[in-house]
Amino acid sequence: MDGGATDVRMPVLYGVVRFEPGEERRVRDTTIAFDSPASAELFAVESGWSDFQVTPLFFFVDSVTAPTAGRLLLDAALARSMRRANGR
Repeated sequence: MDGGATDVRMPVLYGVVRFEPGEERRVRDTTIAFDSPASAELFAVESGWSDFQVTPLFFFVDSVTAPTAGRLLLDAALARSMRRANGR
């Protein structure tokens, strides 16, 4: 518990965590490649995940800059992972 402290950092990316079935809520897998909470949630919903959590991601570095065409790189990585997941 953080005692009500507000975190003023901006997330670099967003991720979505999928849980195993059952009461223990063990993490099944995590996907980190989204530039907004909505895109992470859309990925989970379109993938048919029923038990998931979207989370902001922070990295402990002095400064973070998005690479040129960063979104295109993320889209390409996501497309590759989707092809692998579908057995292609």
